[in-house]
Amino acid sequence: ETQPLFRTPAMTVQSVTPPPSFSTGRSKNRLARITNALAVTACTASAVFALSVLFLIFGFIVYRAVVGLSLNLFTKLPGPVGSPIGMENCIIGTLILIAISSAIGVPIGMLCGIYLAEYSRGGAFSHAVRLLVDVIAGTPSIIVGVLGYELIVVPTGHFSGWAGGAALTFLMCPIVARTTEDMRKLVPKTMREASICLGGSKFQTLTRVVLPAARAGIITGLMLAVARVAGETAPLLFTALGNDQLVVNPNQPFPSLTLEIFKYATSAEDEWRKQAWAGMLVLVTIIVLLSAAVRWSTSRRTLRLR
Repeated sequence: ETQPLFRTPAMTVQSVTPPPSFSTGRSKNRLARITNALAVTACTASAVFALSVLFLIFGFIVYRAVVGLSLNLFTKLPGPVGSPIGMENCIIGTLILIAISSAIGVPIGMLCGIYLAEYSRGGAFSHAVRLLVDVIAGTPSIIVGVLGYELIVVPTGHFSGWAGGAALTFLMCPIVARTTEDMRKLVPKTMREASICLGGSKFQTLTRVVLPAARAGIITGLMLAVARVAGETAPLLFTALGNDQLVVNPNQPFPSLTLEIFKYATSAEDEWRKQAWAGMLVLVTIIVLLSAAVRWSTSRRTLRLR
């Protein structure tokens, strides 16, 4: 049998996937647009709801506090019903307590956060520090007050502003530490590497590159910590106790707006309850003004550096 001179290779038939139809692509794009619109609507509605609740609370406080607002609130001391009463000592005492707790808590919290973000090696000690910070951050404030009473008030034999400031510091430190650590971790690693490549030391990189880059987030955490301690009452009940006189010496029982608001709000006297609402408005205003002042000063410094 003769063989053919040329052998034709066997042809294999492969299945070809048909291209997607235009209708399928249009339906997928339509679904994506609908999903995106729903997500944007949900986020916008959530933001509007949160702002509405905030303005509702603030508006209600203003509505109830207008009746009790007067010049006596800022120039007079607390007194009996029927006499001109105010909260001058409480406003000054609150500012001093915020200054004491910030002067102690901010450096300790920032240094703790810097250690956890820059120098910890992920060992047992750093894990223990993070766990301790998280536990302290979730500790009820009344427990902190009892702790301050046993550790400071009982050994010294009297209530004082120092004890109140120490209790507030205990609440402020974990907030500052966690915020500092998280904000520093958000700084890109390439910025650190660029600084080191240019001959900068670890300390120079930390203070001139990483800290300025994380400044906005750290300041936000500081303001949250200040707002937290400024509104605390339970720790001060066991440590500062309160004082109806104008006191600036922290070695004595110390006045506070939150303590006076608590005393007036739980009173049966209608005049004192009006003063309590006015004190709430003053406290909120102090926090807002402190936040605005810090934001303004840091923004001016940033513009000057640029």
